[in-house]
Amino acid sequence: MTMSKILKRIALTAVMLQAALAFLVLLPKDAVAQRLWDQPYEEWQSESKRPQRGYEGFPAPGVYCSYRREPIRECNTDKRGRETCRVTRWRLVQMCS
Repeated sequence: MTMSKILKRIALTAVMLQAALAFLVLLPKDAVAQRLWDQPYEEWQSESKRPQRGYEGFPAPGVYCSYRREPIRECNTDKRGRETCRVTRWRLVQMCS
């Protein structure tokens, strides 16, 4: 890489950073605070025949998502009174806050 290309990249990065900072400064303070710190708790549920994976991690700054898989069982009792259960479906619960 030549020196002029490096300087152009640095200048472009600086301009992009200035634009992003100007955008944040011009936003109303309440909107920034609400968006970053007052995220509501959200939960979604879905059922399927097989266990599914949800999303675990940070989709946006200040927002963390997690999931759990819950088995849905159907139980039967035989003539001797023994209960046998088997998993028939799975419930995926996705939570973000």
